[in-house]
Amino acid sequence: MLTVLGLVALVGAACGKEEPPKPGHFKVGGTISGLSGSLTLRLNGAESITRSENGPFTFEGVLEDQSTFTVTLTAAPEQQECLLQGATGKLQGADVSTVEVNCSQRTYTVGGTAEGLDVPLQLRLNESETLSLSTSGAFTFQTRLLKGATYNVTLVAQPQARRCTLSNTGGTVAGNVTTLVLQCNAWYTLTDHQSSAWIIGQNAATDSEPNRGGALGQDTLAGPGGNPVLAGGKLYVSDSGANRVLGFNGLPHQSVTPAEFVLGQPDFTSDAIGIGRAGLSFQAGLSSDGTRLAVADKANNRILLYQTLPKATAAPADTVLGQRDFDSTESRCAKNSLNSPDNVVLSHGMLLVADTYNNRVLIWKTVPTTSDVEPDLVLGQTQFTLCAANDKNQDGVMDADRVPTASTLWLPMGIWTDGTRLIVIDSSNCRGLIWNQFPTQNGQAADVVLGQGGFTSNECTTTQSGLNAPSFVYSTGTQLFVADTSNHRIMVWNAIPSTHNAPASNVLGQKDFTSMNEYDPPTGTTPSARSLYRPGGMLFTGPYVVVTDQGNNRLVVYESP
Repeated sequence: MLTVLGLVALVGAACGKEEPPKPGHFKVGGTISGLSGSLTLRLNGAESITRSENGPFTFEGVLEDQSTFTVTLTAAPEQQECLLQGATGKLQGADVSTVEVNCSQRTYTVGGTAEGLDVPLQLRLNESETLSLSTSGAFTFQTRLLKGATYNVTLVAQPQARRCTLSNTGGTVAGNVTTLVLQCNAWYTLTDHQSSAWIIGQNAATDSEPNRGGALGQDTLAGPGGNPVLAGGKLYVSDSGANRVLGFNGLPHQSVTPAEFVLGQPDFTSDAIGIGRAGLSFQAGLSSDGTRLAVADKANNRILLYQTLPKATAAPADTVLGQRDFDSTESRCAKNSLNSPDNVVLSHGMLLVADTYNNRVLIWKTVPTTSDVEPDLVLGQTQFTLCAANDKNQDGVMDADRVPTASTLWLPMGIWTDGTRLIVIDSSNCRGLIWNQFPTQNGQAADVVLGQGGFTSNECTTTQSGLNAPSFVYSTGTQLFVADTSNHRIMVWNAIPSTHNAPASNVLGQKDFTSMNEYDPPTGTTPSARSLYRPGGMLFTGPYVVVTDQGNNRLVVYESP
């Protein structure tokens, strides 16, 4: 016989009424907002519910008081992003109704990668958000866009002494955009006969005397030569006529600035020819890979290597090449010897030397750390025991007609490489030689010639494409610069030439491509802020171009906008 309570329970069940939670058991729920579509929620990894409308929701199952709960989202509309708040907690003697599910339309980011960037610039997205960058690497705008929206990214302005290009700049958003590419390269915008920004080593732009017409000192120059070097915050200048290298604290911005230290001499008032670890004799080109300094110690017929950047007066070199030891100076035609080297280059893990009076370029595939290491490769000759100029038949004697080829050299000086291409200034042949791929064989022929109509001519000229005893060379990887020494000018090509005798784009030091004046004005007897006299080296440190103006005993600093 049924009791009254049993009868009530049966009636309730028959009517489909929800049974209340057991005492001490409670439910979990909350509110959904912003939903467009359907989503699925799961409680404690077990019960799931699916909803397609906004409003309150409650899981069917009950949990014991003081137990923990976790609500997770297992499915959401494809183009919506739903976020949970209050999704974890502990039951505290009551139902939980505070779980919030907030949905919004899914948005996507726009970004990409910057390469070669080392100066500040700005990018703009859809003419609204501006993003400032100053280093290479990944970048992302803060603005998020809906699927199907269009995007367009522009460069606000070119940075100083750089040329930057953007690719994949626009399109329709289908997901996060990561395909923008910002590529920046050094670029120097120079004009013909441009005036220098300032002069280093003379009181005024019209002065030209060695040591400013007085005694050798801490702030004077006497026939500087070769490429200066800026490394480790120090500017190294080869003051060739004084047999010393001056070290400045950065690039001086004043015409007369005292050096911080000197190499090759015990003090700033000495200019004696020296030998040993700390001596120099009419040294020329300098080079650095950022950690080491190399010096072409020309009259000592050797290369000195400082395995760490020297920063003190009379610092001794660590390594010598071209001689058996630091006290030898003889010049020979041999694999491990040098004869008046004018230039040395540290680049891409290699060391290259213009062995000038041996009419060859020597290449070490790795930078030596000990003395008297032999080179791996020779250009200009097919063997390390041959040293004659323009020796087509490689019999060890200069040919009577002195006619060059694509593989011979006559007093090479300047060298530049990016590890792939190689450029050598063949001074007495009045030309530059370009290898499109780095040579792998002794005596390998060049691919392109500068300054001449072909490989078998060596006429020295003063034209838009001609050269006259050129010396040093530099490239940004795009632009090419040649010190055309006896034409008293710097020739600028805005692209590395791929054909013979390519005309230059601009000229520094002269008013046009057919002038070769030593003075400015030409009828005068003094230089000016825009003239050059036997320029013999270059340093590029954006936005500045520093030219070693040897005949005027100064450095000339040009500024690119």
